[in-house]
Amino acid sequence: MILCHICFQITDEDFLCDTCDEYYCEDCSYTFSIHYQHQGARCYSCADQSRRKRLTKEDIRNNKLKLILNE
Repeated sequence: MILCHICFQITDEDFLCDTCDEYYCEDCSYTFSIHYQHQGARCYSCADQSRRKRLTKEDIRNNKLKLILNE
């Protein structure tokens, strides 16, 4: 069980940002391709890109509440 540091969603994947060394979920991921002349992966905030699926503040709050209730 891994916690995304961006949206606080629990994920089974272990995406680790090359820049900030934090775990992030697939929705918060941005993987560089050969087109960008860079091998590796970064979360969307470090890559200065849009998130794959837009989150509202309410979504993030709900994710945090789910974490608290599941503990």
